[in-house]
Amino acid sequence: MTPDTPTTALPWPSRRGLLAGAALGAVALVALPGLPSVAVPVGRDRNRYLSEEQLATLAAVVDRVVPGEDGTPGALEVGAHESIAALLGAFRTDPPRIYAGGPFSDRAGSRVNHFERFLPLDAYEQKAWKRKVRRFQETYTVGLDALAASTPDFAALPGPARDLVLQSSQDPAVTAMMGLAVTHAFEGTWGAPEYGGNRDTLGWQAIGFEGDRQPRGYTEDEVLNPPLEPLPVLDVTGALAAYGPALALATSEASMGLLALADGDARVLADRVQALLGDAAGVLDDVAAGVRDGDPGGALGELLDGLLGGRDDRDTTEAER
Repeated sequence: MTPDTPTTALPWPSRRGLLAGAALGAVALVALPGLPSVAVPVGRDRNRYLSEEQLATLAAVVDRVVPGEDGTPGALEVGAHESIAALLGAFRTDPPRIYAGGPFSDRAGSRVNHFERFLPLDAYEQKAWKRKVRRFQETYTVGLDALAASTPDFAALPGPARDLVLQSSQDPAVTAMMGLAVTHAFEGTWGAPEYGGNRDTLGWQAIGFEGDRQPRGYTEDEVLNPPLEPLPVLDVTGALAAYGPALALATSEASMGLLALADGDARVLADRVQALLGDAAGVLDDVAAGVRDGDPGGALGELLDGLLGGRDDRDTTEAER
């Protein structure tokens, strides 16, 4: 990102929207068994990459990404900033804190928490992850320092004032940092506690997720007669008005394409989605014209090709080779 790069305003969802989305879209992280290694403590008793001042600024940032409300813990309370700090310092331990082990934690009957033992990386994984972590380190340190320099008392400001600072910042370093912090705050709030966040599984409890249940699993009665719980009351009309055009993108291929192109950066993801939705009306007109002409698939095919990064162009290049 350069000073000339246009910034994208990220949507700042309500607490209810965040919790409903997390509950409905929770992703299970599968840990694979591997060679044993020493469990690495997270928090103030381990070396961090960030300074205390940078960590305090980061804590104030994640607090506004997933704010706590009405006694429900948010990203700050569950230690999402600690999980980000652990990621930035992943290669200060051996093996690095990248992939937690498996198959079980000690939360559901296992006598040993295998998740605490992180797995060694092969040579390819080492190289790839070191490059990615270095990029994260630079983005966070430069962005946090720029934020602290532009707003010296940022961490001490009331929540709404911090929202205003983050949403109105035109500093490319700050906006790039926020692009990572949004995604990483979500992961630190609702990911496995072994990665440094979701302290005491408070993040899971806040959205009604009971966490990993193996090896104990479920009884036959729990499977056949699950407890019925009311779903969150959502503004369906408002949600359809705001997000209806995006429903056409809600397929596994489309989602994976967008996430891969964004590389974990929420602002890149937002730019990609906005670009696609900006052409939605034209695509629908083309589809309608295609229906009249007997070929409705052409416009849809072009949309999917653009979503997945120009698949036809790559195929053509490979064929020419």
